[in-house]
Amino acid sequence: MDVPAPQAPTAMPQAMPLPAPISGTACAPNSDRGVPAAARGAVVRCPNSGVTDPTRNRDALDKAGGHRGIYVVKLLTRYVIREHIGPLVFALSALTSLLMLQYVARQLANLAGKGLPWSAIGQFFVLSLPFTVAMTLPMAVLVATLYAFGRMAAEHEITAFKASGVRVRTMMLPVLFCALLLSLFMVWFNDQVLPAANHRLSMLQRDIARTKPTLALRDQALNAITDQFFMRVARTDAETNRMYDVVIYDLSRGQERKTIYADSGVFAPAPNNRDLQLTLYDGFAQEFVRGDPRQFQRSYFQSQVIRQAGMTQGFEASNSDGYKGDREMTVCELHRKYIADAVEVERVRLEYVSNAQQLRKMGGPAIRSPRQRPRSEVLATFYCERLVPALTGVFLPKKAKAQPPVKADSQPPVKPDSQPVQPPVQQPVQPPVQQSGQPPVQPPVVPPVIVPPGTATPIPATPIQPAPGLTAQQDSLLRASGVDPNALPSNPAAAPIDSLQVFQGAVNASGTQLVAQREGLDSLAVEIHKKFALSFACLVFVLFGPPIALRFPRGGVGVTIGVSIIVFGLYYVCLMGGEALADKGRLPAYVAMWIANVIFTLVALVMLWRVESTTDTSRGGGFRDWLADRKARRKARNQSRKTTTVGATA
Repeated sequence: MDVPAPQAPTAMPQAMPLPAPISGTACAPNSDRGVPAAARGAVVRCPNSGVTDPTRNRDALDKAGGHRGIYVVKLLTRYVIREHIGPLVFALSALTSLLMLQYVARQLANLAGKGLPWSAIGQFFVLSLPFTVAMTLPMAVLVATLYAFGRMAAEHEITAFKASGVRVRTMMLPVLFCALLLSLFMVWFNDQVLPAANHRLSMLQRDIARTKPTLALRDQALNAITDQFFMRVARTDAETNRMYDVVIYDLSRGQERKTIYADSGVFAPAPNNRDLQLTLYDGFAQEFVRGDPRQFQRSYFQSQVIRQAGMTQGFEASNSDGYKGDREMTVCELHRKYIADAVEVERVRLEYVSNAQQLRKMGGPAIRSPRQRPRSEVLATFYCERLVPALTGVFLPKKAKAQPPVKADSQPPVKPDSQPVQPPVQQPVQPPVQQSGQPPVQPPVVPPVIVPPGTATPIPATPIQPAPGLTAQQDSLLRASGVDPNALPSNPAAAPIDSLQVFQGAVNASGTQLVAQREGLDSLAVEIHKKFALSFACLVFVLFGPPIALRFPRGGVGVTIGVSIIVFGLYYVCLMGGEALADKGRLPAYVAMWIANVIFTLVALVMLWRVESTTDTSRGGGFRDWLADRKARRKARNQSRKTTTVGATA
């Protein structure tokens, strides 16, 4: 019986080595939560790099429908977001502080020296904060993105992630999602918080402007009490408010200037705490005689009281809403105002077209008809009529409905009277008898008689019909100008010059009114689109930041700040330039406000595609390396051109 020869044992396939963790920590078994039942206890991952071991029971995990990338996504999401939080908070705080200092420095002249309470000053700073945050938050997002991705690229973390199969766009997904949430928050912030703060700040500035501090006199100086009342004092006693060697120049009466000299005096507020009362002693006043500048008179006094009204007024906060500007309205308020103004603009446009056509019929020049403006903005209509009601119904409780009234069965129904009620007969009103010695008595005004149905109604007065070929407004305009519309000739060539001038004036007036109305309508549309465009700048800058950071990984903080200033400066130049063009009607509002976002998004996508197509993620250094590389390439090109030229000559 032949015994089969023993076969050599087959060699077990060796497993591929697991990529080492970034920080050197060994891989630890992962928890079984979220793993299919057939593969529990068989998955190992590196908590620092997020790489799943591809050799431990891979077939069982694939057959059970597991996804090894879920662990990478979770760790990567937390890691990338955590890298952005610190730079974002720091950049937002620093930029907001800088812009606040700049704004307060401009407003310091309006705040200082008015005796404002600390509550008013604190309220001024707090109300100035929302506008500053709306400007600095997109820039802070750009700074945080540049710094976070630049640091990861400089420390070769991007290289490690790409070696593990994680692309740059995968790393950007968590940041893009957070930027989208931040943009939606900024839409609400710019729509609700910012307009309310701007309106309250505007009211506070008006209250501060009305505040007049208590007068403080300076010795040996010309003190401007008002624009036309000046006073010079040699010395003052701060305890008694007594003045010595007083000279007053009164210019309130034009050419009749008056100068007052006094040995001493006392200044004090009047009993109403708003007027200034000056009591002068032992002096004289000299002035020119009214109507005769050649005569000069001087009058002496022992005591004289001069009162200046409205010199002091304390700070009083107003509670009324007052007028709201474009930047003090919400999107829905702007939308309602836009619809109302669009109706008025269309009315003025039709009036302008009608006047131009009538002028053309009378032999005047042909005028191009202006285009019709939209009755509403599509974005504002969707936001106010679709999105806001839907969100209000989701997040706010529904209004309670009133219960139907309960019928009272205890009382029998009242039967209607079979006899119709006759209307009361109007008795003639007799005028009162006038008594002797009394003024004549006016007869009372008889109220209008209510005519029952079925009776004859009085015929109203016939209105004046406009002349043939003219509208009612043109007819009234000609009558007000002293021209009879019915006397105008039917032949345009025979039209008088005065009539043509009247119609030309009507066309010019309606054209000027149309331009003003359209500029107001365009400014409303610009403000609507600007609230949304500036909010979504956060999302645009998140797309724009990583490609630049990966191009200059060793640039450091200097490149981050420099690129942020340049990019944000270009963005705001495009935004402000588009706003100026849209206010004048040169560009549509949606094009002017969204063109910056579109351009920066396209540039960011092109740069991101170039970064994704390269294999080396740390190929660049600082800005100096980039310049040196450009110089070397230019030098090599010039050298090759010289070589080609010499070869062709030989």
